[in-house]
Amino acid sequence: MNVIYATYNIHHNSIDVYTYAGYFLRIDCNIAEEGLKTTP
Repeated sequence: MNVIYATYNIHHNSIDVYTYAGYFLRIDCNIAEEGLKTTP
């Protein structure tokens, strides 16, 4: 069974993803939103 758990980390402005297998992935929101264009 593959379990994935994700939380928002307010200290790093990132999304932390954990898996049952012991892997950890941090997605930096500042870099992910860089170049993102939205309309008002």
